Amino acid sequence: MVLDISNVTAIPLLNVPNVIQIGYHLMDHIAADLTRNINNVSNYVIITDTQLAPLYLDSLYQSIQSHLKSSQRLLTRILPCGEQSKSRAVKASIEDFLLDQKCTRDTCLIALGGGVMGDLVGFVASTFMRGVPFVQIPTTLLAMVDSSIGGKTAIDTSHGKNLIGTFWQPVRIYMNLSVLETLPKREMANGMAEVIKTFAISSEAEFAKLERGKSQIESAILGSSDTATNLDAGKAFLLNVISACAAFKANVVTQDEKEGGLRGLLNFGHTLGHAYEAHLSPEWLHGECVSLGLIHEAELSYYLGHCPFSAIERLKSCLQLYDLPIHFDDYSNKVLKLSPVMDTMKVDKKNKGLQKRVVLLKDIGSTLENKPTNVDDVAIEQVLTKYVSSSSSSVDDNLSNIHLQEHSFMNNFPLEISVDSVDLSPHFSTLCMAFKKMGLDVATQNDQHVRIAGKDTRKEIKISMTEKAGSTKPANNSEVWYEYVVLPSQKADAQFVFHMLHFVNITMLSQSRHISPMQNKQTTFVTPTILSYATVLPSLMKQWLEGTDAIEFRVDYLPVQENMGDWVANVGLQLAHLRQLTRLPIIYTVRTQPQAGKFDPTQVDLYETLLQWGHRWGCDYVDMESSTLPEERQRAMMEMNQNYGNTKIISSFHDPNHTLSWSDAAMKKVYQQAKSLFDAYNHQGVIKLVGFADTFYDNIELEHFRHQVDADKNKEIILINMGAHGRFSRVSNKFLSPATHPTMSVAAAPGQLSLNELSRLRKELHFN
Repeated sequence: MVLDISNVTAIPLLNVPNVIQIGYHLMDHIAADLTRNINNVSNYVIITDTQLAPLYLDSLYQSIQSHLKSSQRLLTRILPCGEQSKSRAVKASIEDFLLDQKCTRDTCLIALGGGVMGDLVGFVASTFMRGVPFVQIPTTLLAMVDSSIGGKTAIDTSHGKNLIGTFWQPVRIYMNLSVLETLPKREMANGMAEVIKTFAISSEAEFAKLERGKSQIESAILGSSDTATNLDAGKAFLLNVISACAAFKANVVTQDEKEGGLRGLLNFGHTLGHAYEAHLSPEWLHGECVSLGLIHEAELSYYLGHCPFSAIERLKSCLQLYDLPIHFDDYSNKVLKLSPVMDTMKVDKKNKGLQKRVVLLKDIGSTLENKPTNVDDVAIEQVLTKYVSSSSSSVDDNLSNIHLQEHSFMNNFPLEISVDSVDLSPHFSTLCMAFKKMGLDVATQNDQHVRIAGKDTRKEIKISMTEKAGSTKPANNSEVWYEYVVLPSQKADAQFVFHMLHFVNITMLSQSRHISPMQNKQTTFVTPTILSYATVLPSLMKQWLEGTDAIEFRVDYLPVQENMGDWVANVGLQLAHLRQLTRLPIIYTVRTQPQAGKFDPTQVDLYETLLQWGHRWGCDYVDMESSTLPEERQRAMMEMNQNYGNTKIISSFHDPNHTLSWSDAAMKKVYQQAKSLFDAYNHQGVIKLVGFADTFYDNIELEHFRHQVDADKNKEIILINMGAHGRFSRVSNKFLSPATHPTMSVAAAPGQLSLNELSRLRKELHFN
């Protein structure tokens, strides 16, 4: 390693093909060196952001342009500033620009900016035409001492930072320290976190220099010294600090380019820091999150007996000296929860299998190993519980966490559960024991029947467990009873009791699973278009439902049966299979042919019977078409619904042939009729109106209608258009928009979009 600090410092790497050049006032030098030493280039492309372009782009452009041959071109591309540019969409936009400009393999990309620009442009360079050269001109301290060196490139995803990328070395790194003079104070602190990290793991002497060198660094950057001599001394000190950091990282990545072991040392503070950043960004910067990560990982080393407490104190003091946080603020205390933070660490690139790999400190300037150490979750959690709340604001799907809710509700209403098969008796006994452990008053019990006492004797809820769907018969129509269909495979399932407790939970807790309109989020449901849920791969169903709020169970897609009994038996069986695949809220729908479905509209009796069974099987929503059942039967369905508090009615109307316009009085009448029906029964139901768009103007009419009936966009109303031209309405609709998935053979309706398409379009149109 050769280190020559003069006007320009060059650090040639041993194996990694890049040269780091450090100094002040390098713009002219950059142009000459770039065009002289990066050969066989026809196209140079400067890529920067909107914040940096006014400061540096023109001078860099003019300098490079003056050195070009007549056969060479210089192009520019300006991107939005900020972490949001490190995305798949922006990477694709750069590639499309390069292709539109007829750029080929003899293209050199120039990344002018901080870590975001370097990571993004490096990733583009690594994949465009299977790899083209690129250079880095880092403009932040963080990029100079860390991200520009070593060839790591990446973009961010919703799952975390830098999870998709490559190793692609820049052919040159030009560090022009004069650009640091324009950095905000917070950005300087952001970079100092990486400087402190570097010396904490590599050199106690250099760390000690930082502890007493703040004034010199500030004078070099801010030009605040009272004499030229002090200013020059400050610049020399800053050059020394950055050169030492660059030299250390360059040496490490030369020996271990692709992070097989040694390079992992550079991740000190980042295992926890990245986990914090995933939840706190953009309010917290990278270096600020790493600052807390450094402290907490040092405390982990202390907890495991590897480093003295004095090392933690020195680390805290140095971070605080350079205006970095050493405690979480009120915002982070509210946002950070232990379980999500631990979950985020599961997808950290540094992990091997299920173990977390953490750099453990031995003392300031040295580490326990020359690589990250495998650490158990228990030790990490022991340290984090001092700083991160162990409670979670999100609803835990673990059934053990709903027992108290069941207890509270079932103390008010008596519950009777019975089974119709002795084969289920062993499981039934276990279920009764579970009720007793929950502290419930088990009034009567035998091998096939249990009754749980409740304070309110006006209403008793009965649940029948059966292997034959549709076999349960009520004593009278006013009796409130549910049927739980047990599949043959469940009888040998050790988790059977938990499945049953889940069913008890959703039937007894009237409002807990219903979707509420969200202020800044679109809620959705996915509609599988399949004939049998018994044959669906669990992994495929999980993929279909990623990110959605509910699933629609389309009865009309199931095979046609000969009689009513066969219909009920098959639907109940298919629903039981569905419940083994997901615990999302279920929207139970029998869509008739005139309403864009497949069910025979002449079978009104069967239609009504199937809706009744949707209640008895405990579905969260039952879709009732306003045009299929006569008005008196709709009222009868509402009366039945009064006894099934966990089921919410969706009053739906579809116009697949575009017989109505959103500006017609007839469409408003359909809405008013549904609203009046709900009001008559004091039911907080969902109104769903679906039109058809022949032109985009039909969406404009729909939006006007939406504003009339739901100006604040906070009601449980679904208003959309079918057809390719109606896709905008699906994006605009906020509450329970229907969605499909690319792997489904057919969408449930023309114009239906996938969840990813809905999310992307809403983001691009700033709907969220």
